[in-house]
Amino acid sequence: MFFPHTNINSPSILAFLVLLGLTACKQPIATSIQYPAANGSQDSYQVNSEWQLVWADEFNQVQLNTDSWNRQVEEAGRFNQEWQRYTDSNDNAYIENGYLVLKAIHESDTLGHNQYSSARLNTAEKHSWKYGKIAARIQLPYGQGLWPAFWMLGSNISENGGDTPWPQSGEIDILELYGSKNDALVEANIHYADHANNHAMLTAPHFVLEQGIFADAFHIFEIEWNKKEIRWMVDGNEYASTTIESAERAEFHQPFFILLNIAVGGQWAGRPDKSTPFPQYMYVDWVRVYQNAG
Repeated sequence: MFFPHTNINSPSILAFLVLLGLTACKQPIATSIQYPAANGSQDSYQVNSEWQLVWADEFNQVQLNTDSWNRQVEEAGRFNQEWQRYTDSNDNAYIENGYLVLKAIHESDTLGHNQYSSARLNTAEKHSWKYGKIAARIQLPYGQGLWPAFWMLGSNISENGGDTPWPQSGEIDILELYGSKNDALVEANIHYADHANNHAMLTAPHFVLEQGIFADAFHIFEIEWNKKEIRWMVDGNEYASTTIESAERAEFHQPFFILLNIAVGGQWAGRPDKSTPFPQYMYVDWVRVYQNAG
């Protein structure tokens, strides 16, 4: 989700660009998306006895809990040549009937830089965790040029008060969806510094819905992260895993904080066009962190 000053000639970036170029059965845009989705109240998520809940936000309060969340404010283009600016406005992030709502707004009739506002929330310097099951129940936005994400950054990152630049800080992408690519497909990834101190990553393994798109309903997105590996699941279905035991992946043995955001455009996500409906919404039912009870 965060690619400042990357070398696009590196093998990992080239592989990522190839993946972005795939035309993997992009689903047609739905015309009857409703927020929140009809399955909003049909939450049957459970964990087994090995997991103990250590933190959660169920978004049952009237306003965003600022003891847990920061509203990150950034100018358009700060990350990845994205078109939106991130604001601290209640217009872009608010609580509604038990949901956290992130809202991306097109503020003019112009398609271009700084014509959109959105939200990027994080728990930096408030809550961070090393290892565990990190999960959220989310209904995603959709459409050309949309780039929603649920992800984590190392707590030592210089962007949020630490002393370590990206990618040496590490990044865990629990989910990313590229509306320009496929609204029925989400990707997993990690970003880190390799043995030569260059940006490296997984080249984005993915999960594709058999029917519909991710904006149709709420889904559970989660990772299980321990000292040996990280595993990714959608609705309980594991679709990706990677070891973190090598020395060059030492970043993943430190605390990380959580982020939620909707990016608009950018060098990785494509650009919105006249087919992209606005405003766009990301409804979050809850975010939870569990750790091993043993």
